[in-house]
Amino acid sequence: MNGSGAKVVGVLLFAAACSPAPRNRPVPVAAAPEVVSFALQPDSGPVISSGRAGLPILPVDPNVYVDAEGYHLFYSSYFCWNDRGYVFSWDPANPSACNILKVITSIAYAFSADRGLTWTFRQSPVVQPSDTGFDSYRIETASVFRVGDVLYLAYSADGDVNGRRFTGRYQIGLARLPLGGQSVRAALMDESRQFERRPTPWLPFDRRPGRFDNNTQEPSVAVGPSGPVLFYIGLGFRLPDQALDAPGQNIDHVELGRAVLDDQLNVISRSDASILGGVNTPDVHYFEGAYHLFGVTLEGRGQNGESINYATSPDGLRWSTPRVILSPGGIPGFNDWGLASPTAAVEADRVVLFYTALGKGSQPCFPVPPEGRFGIPWADNTMCLFPSVARAMAPRPLRLPSR
Repeated sequence: MNGSGAKVVGVLLFAAACSPAPRNRPVPVAAAPEVVSFALQPDSGPVISSGRAGLPILPVDPNVYVDAEGYHLFYSSYFCWNDRGYVFSWDPANPSACNILKVITSIAYAFSADRGLTWTFRQSPVVQPSDTGFDSYRIETASVFRVGDVLYLAYSADGDVNGRRFTGRYQIGLARLPLGGQSVRAALMDESRQFERRPTPWLPFDRRPGRFDNNTQEPSVAVGPSGPVLFYIGLGFRLPDQALDAPGQNIDHVELGRAVLDDQLNVISRSDASILGGVNTPDVHYFEGAYHLFGVTLEGRGQNGESINYATSPDGLRWSTPRVILSPGGIPGFNDWGLASPTAAVEADRVVLFYTALGKGSQPCFPVPPEGRFGIPWADNTMCLFPSVARAMAPRPLRLPSR
């Protein structure tokens, strides 16, 4: 793999790879009691593996949208180039069939009719980076929601700012897919259809010194009592007007923010300061009279040792103390490195949780042998991380904090 490709893989994990400095946290509304434990199902491995023929190249950051038809999964991945365009899978035994040195990072789609146990994959990305602008380099970390007959996709993206490459500096974009009476599955399994991107950021970053949101990323749109609300992660940088790879740069803090939307999905207000610390890659839902946040701890480097945590809020502003609900397991090559990016399918009797599981391999990633598996190089390519999508479940109702 060439140097630029390896760099893109590394940036998929960049937020966790930097060590944020401690800062004052918002005071939690209450300490959440122990919630019902989430049990891994199946308990022996992932529901979506990676890196081999017929499988996604690098499935990370899943987001699940549920309707009467089934589960619709949107996840970040590489797409390599072949004679038909960009496709989601690469075969190490037939490397010339898809050029792994010519890749984009974007959003992939899969559908499940059995609550996420088995999946059918779309071949091409549902949206592609622009030629120029804030999302010209990389699109990832989807949050999908529906308003009427239009499906919306919020995403993290980095690209150009004023014609200058701005590495690792994310803003939140929005794209739309008019369904025209089609089901979500029918529309997205049509490889000729893609989401239409808004040309400017939906929630731009604020590059002023001292702001908690010098980056805006990891969007999660929750539909509450007053309509859709955008939750997101803000990053504070030591050098807020510089790229991630600038000399002396560092991520000083990682915090949760909130933006209020009008009926046309315009942002009418946003957080001046963080509303919760200690979480990353949030997935927020409104049910049982409260907002429920599933996130990731900020304990490890490159997600090593990180767990999935959970918090609740009566109003989307005051949050309980996040509690760990699922920790890395001991299955080598599956979940022994760390967990990331949870997303919840909320049903009447259960909550089905999907997330990125990272397994550790002791061999170098590159070159990939014909019988091998594509992965993420770590420690100067002395070892390899293998991402997959795992599934866990807990019965409803989940317990709420006392108030």
